[in-house]
Amino acid sequence: MLQGFPWQLISELLCTQDGAPLQLGQKCQLSEDGVFVRHGTLCCTNCSATFTIDDGILNMLDAVALDEESQHEKHVRNENARLLQASGPAWYDNEHNLSEIIPTLEALSIHQDMTILELGCGDGRYTVHLAGQCKWIVALDFSIEALRILAQRCNNLKNVALVLGDITNIKVCDAHFDRVFSTLASNLPTREHRQAMYHLATKALKSDGRFVFSVHHHGIRQRLSGERKSGRYSQGGIYRYNFTVNECKAEVRPYFKSVKARPIQILLPFARKLRLPIVAQSRIFERIPLFSYLGNLILCTAERPNRSDGFH
Repeated sequence: MLQGFPWQLISELLCTQDGAPLQLGQKCQLSEDGVFVRHGTLCCTNCSATFTIDDGILNMLDAVALDEESQHEKHVRNENARLLQASGPAWYDNEHNLSEIIPTLEALSIHQDMTILELGCGDGRYTVHLAGQCKWIVALDFSIEALRILAQRCNNLKNVALVLGDITNIKVCDAHFDRVFSTLASNLPTREHRQAMYHLATKALKSDGRFVFSVHHHGIRQRLSGERKSGRYSQGGIYRYNFTVNECKAEVRPYFKSVKARPIQILLPFARKLRLPIVAQSRIFERIPLFSYLGNLILCTAERPNRSDGFH
């Protein structure tokens, strides 16, 4: 179980109303060693805004401000998390997921002295992996039920801060993070939502930091099946947009001076029936242009945040 919100990471976050620093409110319940906040409030040092901490999860979400599409996704993800809690923990270490997880962790290239900002952490598919490799991780999501599952998975982890929030209005200290990370950013319902994420990443990252994110791919398999670029999941109806590699790079390039993108999670037809080593063949085909267009996802790595063109 999550021990609480690390008080050392309070300084990394800012008031969502005016961007001022936050401080601990009165009558906070701390852990026995005084390192974690179990229950209490954070107060803006400038305005009257307050943000609650319950069971170690900091609530910075203005749910009323969410657009209709985001409200729908939040509802679906909360319901899915409740079902997951009832049926037991998900198991992500299968070949399908590992063909995504392994190249993504490789692109992040985490070191023990790094501080990470994870956007859309969900129930911790990556968070627990990352926590074991870095100094601190601030994990953000707008599904409270998913965060509660993640809190259960944080046994003995003392470097994880869980935040209930929305990427379009969360504020963090400038240039404090070594990595900013997000998976399936193509679930964000509009280009404006994604631009808010890119803007947040440029603000949050150190000058030598790295932004790593993935999106759905509009590759050969999707085109042959007639899958539209803009559509929804068949179950739950969550929005998703399928990118080409060039589209993905072009969208993030105004925010970073160096941008690379390539397809990953390349699953050949009949691979499972033929009992092929899915992870190994996916890693090989990532580097072969023709086969790479069979990838389900695009992995993008952006560096050298552009803070000189008005993105402040």
